[in-house]
Amino acid sequence: MTKNIVKYIAVLAISLIFFNNSSAQCIDLVKHKGFTYLDTGKYIPEARFNALPLREGDDVDIYKSFFKGRSYRIVVVGAENMPKLNFKVTNFQRHVLYDSNKTKMESWDFKSDKNQNLIISVEVPRQSDKKKKPESGCVAVIVGFTFD
Repeated sequence: MTKNIVKYIAVLAISLIFFNNSSAQCIDLVKHKGFTYLDTGKYIPEARFNALPLREGDDVDIYKSFFKGRSYRIVVVGAENMPKLNFKVTNFQRHVLYDSNKTKMESWDFKSDKNQNLIISVEVPRQSDKKKKPESGCVAVIVGFTFD
């Protein structure tokens, strides 16, 4: 019985160390790279941002509310070891409003003409070398706004 408890505590401790380390890396990515692309002199960062560890081949959808009359900048950045990220912004009917595959930009600026909920879909492309273990790292989505 005590061996099982010791194993459980060891696994829990290792998990917490990994989580805290990856969490700190994501916060550093947001502070140094994300806020630079956001241009905090012009855009006010939302109080919450999404930052999570992903690996090549992963994708994630983030649902956000946008409000009439505000100008927004959506920024999607990844750790240095990650391939160039792709992101799309769609409405709930999946009508594409923005696609970074076409513009090759890490951010998108727009003014919301109505209150709306949109989906920010982020994809980490798989590198061409299938024999290699997929890279993994932090990916962050930061939204900032201004009232113009």
